[in-house]
Amino acid sequence: MALKRCGVCGLPLRLARNYDWQGNGVILARNDPTMRMVVFEADYYAHIWSKLEELLRVNISDAMFRGQHAATQDYIDNNILYGWRGFVLSRLPMRFAFRRTVSELALFGFGSMYLEEYKPGKLMVIRVKHPFDIISIAWGAKGLLEFVEGMGSELAWRKEGDDYILSVLFHPEEQPGAEVELEAMRFIRDAKRELSLAGKLLPPRDDRGEPCVSCGLPRALTELEWREEEGAISRRDSNRRFVFTTGHVFLGVVREMEKRTGSDLGPLIMAISKDFHLRELRGIPISTRNGAYRSAARYLFAGGFGNVQSFNSGEGYLEMVIENPFYIPRLVGRIAGLFEYVEGLDADISFRSPEPQVLELEIKAS
Repeated sequence: MALKRCGVCGLPLRLARNYDWQGNGVILARNDPTMRMVVFEADYYAHIWSKLEELLRVNISDAMFRGQHAATQDYIDNNILYGWRGFVLSRLPMRFAFRRTVSELALFGFGSMYLEEYKPGKLMVIRVKHPFDIISIAWGAKGLLEFVEGMGSELAWRKEGDDYILSVLFHPEEQPGAEVELEAMRFIRDAKRELSLAGKLLPPRDDRGEPCVSCGLPRALTELEWREEEGAISRRDSNRRFVFTTGHVFLGVVREMEKRTGSDLGPLIMAISKDFHLRELRGIPISTRNGAYRSAARYLFAGGFGNVQSFNSGEGYLEMVIENPFYIPRLVGRIAGLFEYVEGLDADISFRSPEPQVLELEIKAS
């Protein structure tokens, strides 16, 4: 399904219609102002979950299943079934709901889906191509299809070449979303409040990211290309894949793992994030030090990670003040990885938050 585009910048119009790019480094869903969105590298989740399992020696998959399932139900409640839309959608044909799901995947860069088999009230078989994360896609599809069918379901998938075959077996005796765990939902909703800074966001400053005169989206986003036929988002200059999605599923799972292990995972996530972004930057030319940090500030703003209010840099050091920061360990790790790439030296990191809406970061060569 083709995404309607802005006639000036060429970006998908639903990015502006469905999400509020506030001009302060924050992106919020218009129908759910507690849901903060970000644009980030598609490989990040797979990398960090793998590293956390390896270092903690625990299985994170069960927490991911619960978290994604709870987040899917929360998303459906607040972004699809709000107002009259829930009443109408539940009475529309399944194939319409399926097309809506395919369109959502294309907007988020999650992949593409094709209907292989459908037996009303019994079974749906879907082929998934170019998946960003099969867990996110599978549970997202399950939640929406359950609502339209009006019953619970059993979910399974298998790999077939480069594709996944997703099967949803409907159970008429169950209510849709009945197996969502209350604790998982609590972790998800607490994470939403944390990332949105409980709504106490600092307002925009004068620089609003060079918004498009037509749709208002930040100009930096035009460096990305939405390829709806693949269900993918990629950088035009490198073809690196990105996704547009929430951050609270990740944080909700982290909070559950912290409770389970009794450990603060922030320092570990910061270190893993630093190494990930250092690896991702390899091969990308750097013209000047200030240019690299200025470009990063521009991306952080457009991608929803916060507003770089100021930065100072020189040989072997970087100072940065970021307003409305998005999950500090992940954000600091990202910037530290860039520092190590630019400077070619290990980073000695210190940071503080005099208030939740402000991150003061100082990095020196160690």
